[in-house]
Amino acid sequence: MKRRRLLAAAPLLLVPAAPAAWGCGVCVEDKVAATYDYAVLQRAAAAGHLVVYCGIDGPADAARLRAAAARVGGIDRGSVRVAAEPAAVSFALDPAQQSPQAAAAALQRALPGRLRIAVLRVADPAAGR
Repeated sequence: MKRRRLLAAAPLLLVPAAPAAWGCGVCVEDKVAATYDYAVLQRAAAAGHLVVYCGIDGPADAARLRAAAARVGGIDRGSVRVAAEPAAVSFALDPAQQSPQAAAAALQRALPGRLRIAVLRVADPAAGR
């Protein structure tokens, strides 16, 4: 009986263990996940703000991105999250001051060089989406 169980389980020993899943950084979900912060969503919901997730194309410096975001109207300064790989940035935004697209464009203009910032997803945590 033990021998039968062992023989039945033997093929399972030949199957390699599944590798850990890592995002490749190409899809929107990877870039959103790289800058996702539950606490930022909660504070944005309480304030009636949106959370904007953006992809970055070009060399991005986290300190410069945060400094530039502090100068863009409507962006909550403490909410800026930057990821190097995949290159992404997110921030909470007061929609009464400007649209997510306008805020991303202003952030791009505030940074030197050929950096491109594109809105990937906008979350409205107060509305549950």
